[in-house]
Amino acid sequence: MNPQHIVRLLCGAGSMVVLASCFTSTADFKSDAETFIVEQVSAEIGTTLTSVNCVAPIDQNIGTRFTCQAIDDSGAIWEFDNVIDGEGEFTVNISRRP
Repeated sequence: MNPQHIVRLLCGAGSMVVLASCFTSTADFKSDAETFIVEQVSAEIGTTLTSVNCVAPIDQNIGTRFTCQAIDDSGAIWEFDNVIDGEGEFTVNISRRP
């Protein structure tokens, strides 16, 4: 994955991370979100996420939301609410911390 840019913003109690890349299908959003959460978000939140599963967005339109669940190394569940921001861009928001 070669993101064009990654921006980290802290919003209240949740974290938000923006990824920009080149996607051609909704499966790309799903796959890249899973990889991005394991590789980048794990480092940002300071824990190891061992398993991530995202639901593919229903389309690639701006504003389309899709969710992910992750399990950390202690077995706790993390939930993410993601939104497509533009062509090949999405934002990852932590919606539930363990």
